Amino acid sequence: MTRSTRSMAVLAALAVTIGALESIPFPALPLLQRELGLDPAQAGLLSTTLIITSAITMPVVAKIADDRGGRRTLLVLTWCIVAGAVVSAFATTFPVILLGQFLQGLGGGVLPVSFVLARQVFRDSTPVAVGVLTGLFTVGTGVGVLVAGPLADSLSRQWMFLLPALVVAAVAVVAPFALPGPVEARRVRLDWRGGTLLAFALALLMLALFLVPQDFFAALALFALALAFGVGWVVVERRVEHPLVDLGILRTRGVWTASVTAGALGASYSATYFLVPQLLSGSGASASQISLLLFPAVLVAIVVGPASGVLVRRAGVRAAVVAGLVLTAAGTLFVAVWHSPWQIALGVLVALGIGVGTASTALYTGAIASVGEQDTGVATAVCGIARAIGAAVGVQVTAALLTGSPDAFQLGFLLAAVVALAPLILHRKIRFSEVAPRV
Repeated sequence: MTRSTRSMAVLAALAVTIGALESIPFPALPLLQRELGLDPAQAGLLSTTLIITSAITMPVVAKIADDRGGRRTLLVLTWCIVAGAVVSAFATTFPVILLGQFLQGLGGGVLPVSFVLARQVFRDSTPVAVGVLTGLFTVGTGVGVLVAGPLADSLSRQWMFLLPALVVAAVAVVAPFALPGPVEARRVRLDWRGGTLLAFALALLMLALFLVPQDFFAALALFALALAFGVGWVVVERRVEHPLVDLGILRTRGVWTASVTAGALGASYSATYFLVPQLLSGSGASASQISLLLFPAVLVAIVVGPASGVLVRRAGVRAAVVAGLVLTAAGTLFVAVWHSPWQIALGVLVALGIGVGTASTALYTGAIASVGEQDTGVATAVCGIARAIGAAVGVQVTAALLTGSPDAFQLGFLLAAVVALAPLILHRKIRFSEVAPRV
């Protein structure tokens, strides 16, 4: 087995498992509420802890991987994730399981760190490698949704966390022998001031989005604080010798267009993910039936990920992004008009399985191609942050729509489709012969 094959096997196993751990708490949330005595507000905070943690830590972890090597960073993350899963499994109080979910949230940094390693190993086929990893991460998310309920019901909620943790631990043991050795580290001081300011800004922003439906004025105050920390972060990054995020990267067209598009895509697909179970549940579908209807959309990502990587190499980044956005909107509009279970499954397959999978691969590839190899992690982390913020906004807006009118499903799907199409204005000049440069 070649080094590249061993490396891809390790990265692929991590992508699937991390995706599963990220999605497992959602279908089991009622069970966790009962066993831990959580009120609705605590349950909501528990369900968003992973997203918040990932958004906060992703740029710091990505910067460390860029400067000091991807393999060492990945190994540290995997053992943090294992610890978090064990803590979550045996938690008996809300603060303890929150700590476990925080440690697991560090897994959000695995994807940009994996891209750093993939670029190091698969220099001539980076788009395909990125497509495989993003596709498998999506598959893992679906696997988590599908197996969480049966694991919790047939075994216990402990095994719901422990089984994926055992896989991550096994990968962590094998990884030092499979992944490429450390590259020459750039001996620079990590920008802790910038990292702290960015962490507070993102944490306050995500909490503000979470509080909007419950306490608008408290959310507004948090938005103001997040803005103040964000301004402070920009000031520090402009003055420090070795910034956490080189603001010049944010001005790179390939990075900022990918980030804006990722934010819109996150808002669109998260709204659809939120609305579809509500719609099916209202029609009498059980949790298991909902999981089975959503799973085919996740399963096609196994094919869509690498296939979209090939599309990027042959037709160019912008062509693949536009195709993904149009398919996402088309599938979402289909669900807005037709509501039978098989029609919903078909629409979701097109929107979330094919459309989002194609666009995501192209966006990460475009960001990677726009920067030097030393900035791969940071560029993809910026896209990841934008996507997480977009996802939080999408869920909160659709939740507010349904609160105002329980029959507002059609309006929600229409808005999701419009949001998916909005970034097309950034990609209007398409050259179908374009191939991503500097990959």
